[in-house]
Amino acid sequence: MENYGRTDPTTGLSSRVMDFVHRMDEMIDFAREREVDLAIFAGGAFKTRNPNPTYQREFAHRIQDLAELCPVGDAGGQSRFAD
Repeated sequence: MENYGRTDPTTGLSSRVMDFVHRMDEMIDFAREREVDLAIFAGGAFKTRNPNPTYQREFAHRIQDLAELCPVGDAGGQSRFAD
């Protein structure tokens, strides 16, 4: 994901990364507005096994925000985001 798109001059991030971040923000807003009971992440957040720390941080912040609203599960079962 991080290798595609144009670099945003304001953030220095790829436009694809920014699209991903904005969609996650929308998902969190949706969960907040609808008081969801559970969120499941099906994977595929990063293109590589070792993503840039900035991308990891942005993703982690949003998963943490979502976990404050409801339990977050990992459909892949390889890692746990929140208890």
